[in-house]
Amino acid sequence: MIDKSGEWWKSNSADDIGEYLRYYEAGGYAVARVVSSSCESCSSDTFGLKVDDTEGYACRACSRCGTTHAMLDSVQTEDVAEPEVCACPCGSETFNIAVGYAIRPDDEVRWVSIGCRCTDCGLLGCYTDWKINYGPTDSLFTSA
Repeated sequence: MIDKSGEWWKSNSADDIGEYLRYYEAGGYAVARVVSSSCESCSSDTFGLKVDDTEGYACRACSRCGTTHAMLDSVQTEDVAEPEVCACPCGSETFNIAVGYAIRPDDEVRWVSIGCRCTDCGLLGCYTDWKINYGPTDSLFTSA
């Protein structure tokens, strides 16, 4: 259950990231699908996150095994990205992560948003989002 009573939304469950992203509507577009991130190596669901808002780049690092993963289409901007470490206002840098997808009428992805839940205090937030202006986009659903 999400606590909406304070300055920021907080939650005890990573499952609530999707509700937060649907409310947030990055780019002004409704989120039609949400995919939670999990480590390909150890199945952990907690990560550190680095983003570059300007370049549309996000890279997560598993907090258990250290495996890194350039999320979505971030590998295309890796050369020019200047990612910064994400931190919760509480100071924690460990999150549950999910990706929200806004879909165009042709069923291709229009916009992506990276939602996080701080594993220390439960604060929900969107740390970056960017427009997708190409197709096909099916691969984006498996690269959260």
